Amino acid sequence: MLVPLRLQPAPETPRDAFHLLLDCHERIRTFSDLALKAARLPDVPAAERVEAVTRVERYFSVGLPRHVEDEDISLAHRMREAGLSVEALEALKDMARQHREIEALLEMLLPRWRLLRTSPASHGELARELVRDSARLSALLDEHLGLEEHVLFPEARARLSAGSVEALGAEMRARRGLKP
Repeated sequence: MLVPLRLQPAPETPRDAFHLLLDCHERIRTFSDLALKAARLPDVPAAERVEAVTRVERYFSVGLPRHVEDEDISLAHRMREAGLSVEALEALKDMARQHREIEALLEMLLPRWRLLRTSPASHGELARELVRDSARLSALLDEHLGLEEHVLFPEARARLSAGSVEALGAEMRARRGLKP
């Protein structure tokens, strides 16, 4: 049985851009996990599988692209302007490359999730590919999130001004239609 995904409400206290990025990382991990469970578990009731893949499909087609923009557009240019270590410059290049790899894999997964959503009985024929590619997505995301959390975000925290961090957070909220 798949556990329904229930995201916690946003905290009342203001959070800076790095908290928002890390919140996104938690959602990425949660949805990646849900995708893998929806693929692996053979005896899940059809309605539950449909609900799970609907959420997964929505997150990876709407939520993740916003997060990629947060990093590739808003964060990366601020980091370059702030001056970076050689390691961080390489990490930025790796981040962009990883985003492209993840997007390419999602181009294969999204149609399969759509098919599974509209035709839950297709799970049997899709299961092998879904398990393989969902596991690959999970591994790519783990590597990617680790790079950001252990190299890029600490460097950005150290180098970006408070105003730059505030502007980053404002851009992230604007992408989501949230109040500043």
